[in-house]
Amino acid sequence: MPETAAITDDARRMESQGAQERRVVGGVLASENGNPNCSPDVTSDPVTVFEALTKKYGLRVVEWDISVLEPELREAYVAHYLEQKGDRIFIVPVGQDPRTRLSALNHLLAHQEVAPV
Repeated sequence: MPETAAITDDARRMESQGAQERRVVGGVLASENGNPNCSPDVTSDPVTVFEALTKKYGLRVVEWDISVLEPELREAYVAHYLEQKGDRIFIVPVGQDPRTRLSALNHLLAHQEVAPV
């Protein structure tokens, strides 16, 4: 899987499912473009920085077994962020490389309307 990431332009939308309302803010998919994240934190200690950022932004991290996806989607999936009933959820593949995970989080936070709590 490429280590680079890009935000999908059409990832923002409102969805309603019965009484549940979800705000899909953004997803990160693998791309052929250069990595937009130039943060030195990614090369230092990605696990510690990731934990600090998720705490600062009040994110609940959910690891998802992406083996249920078609192979093309599995290769392209990096992370997804959504808000549901005030809960901020950052969804990442199980066992994802910590640097890729932190890069995806930094990219989403830089390009989406997510403020610290």
